[in-house]
Amino acid sequence: MIRSATALLILLSLASSGFGASSFRQLPSIGGASISLRKRMHINTLITEPGTMEVEWGGLYSLTTSDFTFPALIKYTPEGKHIPWGRTEYSVGFDSITTVGAGAGQLAEFSRAVNLTATSVLHDGEKFDFAVAPLASFFLRDEAGARIGAVAIARYDSGRNSTGATFSWSGATHSSPTNPAGTIDVGLGYARNLSGSDLLSKFTPHVNVLWEKSTGMTRQVSLFEGVEYQVLERLAFDLSAQHIAVAGGATDHQLVLGMTFNLGRLPR
Repeated sequence: MIRSATALLILLSLASSGFGASSFRQLPSIGGASISLRKRMHINTLITEPGTMEVEWGGLYSLTTSDFTFPALIKYTPEGKHIPWGRTEYSVGFDSITTVGAGAGQLAEFSRAVNLTATSVLHDGEKFDFAVAPLASFFLRDEAGARIGAVAIARYDSGRNSTGATFSWSGATHSSPTNPAGTIDVGLGYARNLSGSDLLSKFTPHVNVLWEKSTGMTRQVSLFEGVEYQVLERLAFDLSAQHIAVAGGATDHQLVLGMTFNLGRLPR
């Protein structure tokens, strides 16, 4: 247990050392945690394999503002037979670096918030899976307090096809014009693993849609599409396009290149 906690702290320090960040959107939900949540619906497993640690890291570029951010997520599932110890994945998410502006006016900062999540699998069926996850986002700057909430994830697999849905709510402990008192998200996703050859079977195209409503703000609909390439059993890359607020709010088009790497079983 001590070695596992130490490894988690080392990875966290390596991922954040020397960098800074801020989110593209005002809410601290568009970074690695949200990208990972969408992939759980139809590509990745609901939780990391028990006894292993997994790292998700990538680069996000806004075609609208030319800003960069590098969201990171570290996930660990203890090995055991019970829901809190064996069927729950504990994760830490943050923006390891964000650059805003260009030229001499470019600014780089560490993440404005750190996201903590515990994803518990309540039903693990042959085709249908269901999980719930309490979550908390603690602001490090720009805002006061935290956001507390939860998300439910449902997934159905059939052959090479996979569909999923999410429902989440979060509330602010200290609301402001850029940190609404409450936010509700509903997401739907679909993916299909390709067939025909060993090479094609490594590719999985996927699409997602997200409906979001925050207190005092216009309802928004965002669209996402991309493809994942499973290089090795423990290593995968994902290239996605994100169209934020295509209906309602200010639209932002983004490109995301992500990497998922499973570190395997940690030494005890």
